[in-house]
Amino acid sequence: MTISSLLQALHLFVIGLIPLILLFQEWHSQIYPSRWFKLTFATLLIYGAIDEVWKIHLQLKNWIPWLGERGWLQIYIVLFIMPLIIFYSELRFLWCSYRKETFLALLGMFIFGIGGFGAEVFKDIAQPLLSLFFTQDFLITFIEKFRIAFEEFFELIGENLIVYGFLLFLSKRVDENKQMLSQKVANTQP
Repeated sequence: MTISSLLQALHLFVIGLIPLILLFQEWHSQIYPSRWFKLTFATLLIYGAIDEVWKIHLQLKNWIPWLGERGWLQIYIVLFIMPLIIFYSELRFLWCSYRKETFLALLGMFIFGIGGFGAEVFKDIAQPLLSLFFTQDFLITFIEKFRIAFEEFFELIGENLIVYGFLLFLSKRVDENKQMLSQKVANTQP
């Protein structure tokens, strides 16, 4: 538990609140993204915040022993990619209608993924290579410190881009909802 982990958890929680706010604000709306899209992303992001604080992914090996030490990585990769596949048509709609906001959010997710998953891959590749040149104690300490710095740096950059993209989207969506409401009021007045 570090300050950067708490900051990341706060970022993920805020990012998760945005689709949740839209879910309740646009409950009866039929426009994309759907309720399921908003609920799915809100749930995954809020879970990500909880996981960042309590490191649930590191406890999975105790709860599901057959996963092994790093079995959580495959589960999280699937959880990271599946919503993008399942909600492809809604993401396509968002790309066409809110290109800048969607680009920033997807870029942030990509950078976040490089930080989170790339750091784990780096550890697996770098450790055997560097063990040829350095002692084991130095190597383990160096790789772990570098991996953590790399992971935290890229995850925070990614999360900041996602927050920015989501907030831009929320702002546009609130403006659009206000315009639609004022049009409805104007149409009902004699």
